Amino acid sequence: MKKIKVEEVRQIINLIKISKKIFITGHINPDGDVLGSSLSLYLGIEQNFDDKIVDICFEDLPQQYAFLPKYDKIKIFGRKNFEKKLYRKYDLGIILECSEKSRVGKIFDYLSFEHLINIDHHQNHNNSINSKLSVIYPEYASCAEIIFDIFELGKMKINKDIAICLYTGIVTDTGMFQWSNTNEHSFYTAFRLCSYGVEPYYIYKNIYRQKSYNSLLLLGKVLSTLQVVRINGYNIGSIYVTKKMLNEAKATLYDTEDFINFPMDIKDVSIAIFFKEIEKNKYKVSFRSDSVDVEKIARYWSGGGHKYAAGATICGSLNFVKSEVFEYFKKVL
Repeated sequence: MKKIKVEEVRQIINLIKISKKIFITGHINPDGDVLGSSLSLYLGIEQNFDDKIVDICFEDLPQQYAFLPKYDKIKIFGRKNFEKKLYRKYDLGIILECSEKSRVGKIFDYLSFEHLINIDHHQNHNNSINSKLSVIYPEYASCAEIIFDIFELGKMKINKDIAICLYTGIVTDTGMFQWSNTNEHSFYTAFRLCSYGVEPYYIYKNIYRQKSYNSLLLLGKVLSTLQVVRINGYNIGSIYVTKKMLNEAKATLYDTEDFINFPMDIKDVSIAIFFKEIEKNKYKVSFRSDSVDVEKIARYWSGGGHKYAAGATICGSLNFVKSEVFEYFKKVL
């Protein structure tokens, strides 16, 4: 497995050392990996470097990760008095899990940076982030594993809070160590983090055993849309969620985070597709597979991700988007 180079870690440590004001963020619609990775960096800089001002900010936050240490320190872009809480210019910006500029969101245009580090583990074919240093390793199952290696190689101290954040990132981006991206390094890193006091059940309970009543109502509605079609020898399971369904269930898109796993649980289904209405005539389409490179497919709509887990945004009505996706699958499978 290809790992981050010692020289790259030295460059990261040096940029942190020479910077007074540091800004950390990641992709829009943040998940457990990008939040855990961001907070671990925030905590790591706080513990290992003196006299640093560190801001961490996202456009929105899922409450299911509120158990993470220092979660309350995350600023939300666009909220009241937001401008007074952040600098306009930072010495160093650290962008996590963003393969292109649009994945950062509007916040990227609001701020300026003297230096910029881009750390990512997604396939990166169109890197529009003009960074001082790009640390991109698709070989890692999670961004949290890259951050752990930065701590290790950079001889940065790790405490229990940092370990909790990193372990959360690994668990969520490997599907509790069950997805095909899980590898020896994932288990090794998790093993090491447990030595700092991480309790696996505590993480599992806070992420997966805290579902709301409304999220389960929504799941029922979404599963009622389940279809399985056969295209060129492949069984494809699909589901969808609309704004109307969200409103009826009084739920949010964050409640749908693991819904795409249900079509993949069906015997002989090798591809799952989840159509999520994010605006009128605009859908976020997620792809999962255990045998087909869906990242290449997502690129057709300027999307991306991992080989077996990717997504793209497609405009049009639900029927139009579904038809376009299935027609393209007929061409490429």
